[in-house]
Amino acid sequence: MRKVVILIGLWCVVFSSVAQEKVLELGEVFDKKRSNKECYALPNQLNKNLVLLFEEGKQFYAQLVDQDYQEVSKVNAKTIPSKYRYILGYNIIGNRYSIFFSNSQNTKFGVQTFNFDTNISENTLLDFKIKGEKYVESIVHNNKIHLITITRKTSDLNIYTFDHNFKPTKHVVSLKDMEYPNPKNRNHTITAYYLLLSIAGDRSRSIIDIEKIEGSNPNVIETTSKENKLYQLDNQLIFSFDYDHKKTQLCFIDLEKFSAEVKSYDKPSKTEEGYSKSNSYIFDNKLFQIASSNQKMKFTVLDLETEKIIKEYKVTKADSITFKNSPIIQEGGGMFPSFSENRVREMEKTSKYLRKISSSNLGISVYKVDDEYNVVLGGTKEIITNSGFGINGFGSGLGFGGTIDNGIWLSFNPTFYNYNTYTTTKSTYINCLFDSNFNHIKGDIGKNSYDILFEFEDGLNDDIKAVNIFLHQNKLHYGFFDPNKKTYELFSFNR
Repeated sequence: MRKVVILIGLWCVVFSSVAQEKVLELGEVFDKKRSNKECYALPNQLNKNLVLLFEEGKQFYAQLVDQDYQEVSKVNAKTIPSKYRYILGYNIIGNRYSIFFSNSQNTKFGVQTFNFDTNISENTLLDFKIKGEKYVESIVHNNKIHLITITRKTSDLNIYTFDHNFKPTKHVVSLKDMEYPNPKNRNHTITAYYLLLSIAGDRSRSIIDIEKIEGSNPNVIETTSKENKLYQLDNQLIFSFDYDHKKTQLCFIDLEKFSAEVKSYDKPSKTEEGYSKSNSYIFDNKLFQIASSNQKMKFTVLDLETEKIIKEYKVTKADSITFKNSPIIQEGGGMFPSFSENRVREMEKTSKYLRKISSSNLGISVYKVDDEYNVVLGGTKEIITNSGFGINGFGSGLGFGGTIDNGIWLSFNPTFYNYNTYTTTKSTYINCLFDSNFNHIKGDIGKNSYDILFEFEDGLNDDIKAVNIFLHQNKLHYGFFDPNKKTYELFSFNR
């Protein structure tokens, strides 16, 4: 037993040194006994500096650290007025960090600036309104916020870029090439505005519905099963639309030239009858598409550079699924079994799997572990609860840009949002493993970065506060306030 304990201890030391590293420990970030404490991260995309913004009550404490996590400067300030509670993004000029906020309706906008050279914070309420437009999303590119709207009833995207005085420059990007006649109504044209409004077929509430994808991390089926997705890849934005059952439409937007290119890619249901659901996912410059019914399923991998199909796999309800590396799993949470506190079931029959995913929101998720692709194929259903929705106290603190149905905004930090998306859905899926040519590989699925985070989190005390998970310097970071030590600790993880 003693040898076993020693071996376990050595394994933990080795695992800790490889998987994680404590990069920062801060004292005196919170000085009150309030239970609501939050932390937000603002990574500098150009010089690898980082600002950690701590919120407690109506007070902000902002700490600037350099690329080696050495403390540079700090600013204490009151929070921006309470009606501006939703973070959209930020601008960075030198050591001046300006965070953009809005009210819940996106009709009023404000900026809180933290100047780490003068240690002063200032609030600016913007005389900026979006008339005849609806807010879509916001992104940070080269340390500048880009606020995206769409002109009502059109396919014109408006991208507002703000200068150091918070004056916007408007760039109109037309997606008119993606329009097509509505097959259900000859007098109506499908526009980008129509596709972005709520869930297809139910647009009475006039809510923009789009999922912001962070492709560097695993994404759960609950996220990737959405019809409208937005990817930010280097200097490019990609809007993907999967409303049409027979094609995926991709709109590529150059963030330097503010020009657009629209392309359409046939789904498996285009060339073969008998599929009732379809969707797609972009990863590693490849388009993954899936189509299913209660009779069969097919998924394909297309190279976006050559626009040629690399591989396709098909299964019918009478077949066994020879390309899966896990049982058919049904659970009450997300696609990562360790995340779910609900009962997990395993199925044997392909027919049950096809029936479950084809009566759900169909989706694909893809990520790489070393040089191997883990592809998750499945479907998810939202579970209606009476308890509402909340993640780690988000409802009591600031909000994050990107609406969901109940008004909480979360996609300012899609990494954190995706990690926590597992409690309000019921998913059925399989895990598949492929080599670089998408030939099936037998064997177990390796741990992904979220698995490692979960194991780390499981070893922490239950009373930690102000948890934040984010990407910085191409590494995942996990930060938390330890109320016993009264310190904020930040760890980085090799991905």
